[in-house]
Amino acid sequence: MTSWDDYFTEVKPKLGARARGFEKIFAYLDETTNPTIIETGTYREENNFTGDGCSTLLFDNYVNDRGGSVISIDNDPKACALASANTSNLTEVVESDSVEFLGTLRGDVTLLYLDSYNIQNWQDDWAPAAHHLKELFAAKDIIQHDTLIVIDDNIKYEGKRLGKGRLVYELMESLGIEPFLDDYQVGWVWQEL
Repeated sequence: MTSWDDYFTEVKPKLGARARGFEKIFAYLDETTNPTIIETGTYREENNFTGDGCSTLLFDNYVNDRGGSVISIDNDPKACALASANTSNLTEVVESDSVEFLGTLRGDVTLLYLDSYNIQNWQDDWAPAAHHLKELFAAKDIIQHDTLIVIDDNIKYEGKRLGKGRLVYELMESLGIEPFLDDYQVGWVWQEL
């Protein structure tokens, strides 16, 4: 088995716009012991690190070296089968609607990574942005002080914020919670108000 550091060094150049975000995410996880990672949207296309990020593979390799566990949720049976075939027993792949499943979870999560709704048109991001806001509210019973919440697929275009995290960004801004990362991935460290 390759060490996490060697694996990430090899994969990082393939991550494109997500490379800096994943660097910050894993540095944050390094400050914890046995993190619990929950992601929505699972590994769906082999080795498409640039297009999809392959976060499921990244998280699985991380916990295999550093400890912890991963739950990856997706409603596509083919994606779930691919993810299950390419991850270890430390990653549980769940075929389910993400909002419904997140609402059943209890306990504490270290990283909540939201990436389940593909964005087709950056100028019409309402459906994916609303879906990720619903996921955030559904996960309310697992979010604790210092949970890192990250949403993939965001851009700034002509002074406007567009993408999956736009509505969550507006919510966090209204709560006075500053972004931990603000790039193609946006994320916040949850603070109890």
